[in-house]
Amino acid sequence: MRTGRQLLILISLLTLSIAWTPQNVITVQENSADINFPETITFQLQANSSTNIASIHLEFGTDALACGESVSRAIPEDYEPDTEIAVEWVWNLRRSGSVPPGTEIWWRWVLENEEGEKIETPIQRLIYLDDIFAWRTGVSEHLSLYWYEGSEQFAASLLEAGEDALARLDQMTGVMVEKQVKIYIYASSEDMQEATLFAPGWSGGRAFPWNSAIIIGIAPSNLDWGMDTMAHELAHVVIGQYTFSCVDSTPAWISEGLAMVTEGDLEPYYQDILQDAADADTLFSVREVGQIFSADPDLASLSYAESFSLVTYLLEAYGDESMLQLLDHFKQGESEDRALEEVYGVDRDGLEMLWRVWLGAAPMQEPPEQGATPTATLYPTLAPIVGPSIQASHTPVEIVVDATPEQINVNKEVISQDESQAANEFLNPVLLVGLGGGLLLVLAVVLFLRRRRKNQDL
Repeated sequence: MRTGRQLLILISLLTLSIAWTPQNVITVQENSADINFPETITFQLQANSSTNIASIHLEFGTDALACGESVSRAIPEDYEPDTEIAVEWVWNLRRSGSVPPGTEIWWRWVLENEEGEKIETPIQRLIYLDDIFAWRTGVSEHLSLYWYEGSEQFAASLLEAGEDALARLDQMTGVMVEKQVKIYIYASSEDMQEATLFAPGWSGGRAFPWNSAIIIGIAPSNLDWGMDTMAHELAHVVIGQYTFSCVDSTPAWISEGLAMVTEGDLEPYYQDILQDAADADTLFSVREVGQIFSADPDLASLSYAESFSLVTYLLEAYGDESMLQLLDHFKQGESEDRALEEVYGVDRDGLEMLWRVWLGAAPMQEPPEQGATPTATLYPTLAPIVGPSIQASHTPVEIVVDATPEQINVNKEVISQDESQAANEFLNPVLLVGLGGGLLLVLAVVLFLRRRRKNQDL
């Protein structure tokens, strides 16, 4: 009688364990991403389940600075639920905007079957690289440089010029670079323009402050121009990162002016442009250079020259500490007028009147109508200018060319997934219940056999 009751308990436990065992596990066979630089990134997934996989979506993002949660979500087009799926989603960078070489991209898939089982694949990462060229690497204290044409001395000269520019910018504004800057040196402007989308044909370089990255087209024979351009674009990155906020209020003339002052003295060509505009009373207003830079090279040149002049005036008239205070106000998202009034006691119109007197230009006849804004062009001007050779005291800094992967850890195409995170993400609660049921079954069998042996002994 007692033995029959024990068998009944054993059968019940066995039935319960089977019921708890997961029956609808989703299995992933393939999870990959292919780069077609600089156009697209294609994410691919193959998976199966004992019941239809009812829904699936991709989550992805980059290592760029962002406000709040920086996660993009995408659903493969024309998805049909099935027990076996093979899907892909194409990130078209011509639609979303390009990202620079060296950007770290992460992704994962989220799947759910008809029984309500849901999994997230482990986060995987890759480095978005232009693999057409055989990149060599060099490092200094704050910079990681990639180049494929030119000698080791060519790379070392660029790294040294970059470190000198960072030191000048720190002395001028009190702002220092916050993270390692990745710099990709193409052998020509044409190569550089092909590596990024929507760049105007006259551009020679581009800064990506949120990605802490720069791309420049520098031929080894044009090293002097390249060192100036390094200084210019590094200033964009450093100032852009320092003033980053969810409400971007830093005017273009501050960013461009600081970048040009970091290069050195204004080239005679731009001095002539500025003087001609002052003599003819055709200067852009401070309001105009604060919001747009024309895609027309001639108009852009005047905007650059005015930006240099405005920043130089503020530094000479009020000093370096006031410039840092101004950047701090922009970092807090304050408007241009309010920031200027807090630091210098004048708004944009007041600054323009003072600046025109300092420049020797005709006084501003009539302040522009409040609220009036110029029509913006489609492309923000962040291109370098042609300037004089850098003349500065060189700061001793360790520079390593042809660095090893241990010296610079981003010189690889794919980063392996985080195993500990993978384990956590795949530890399905249903699977835990199934394992618990199995342990109960084993325990029940052991107890039954011990009780049966005891009865036999009696």
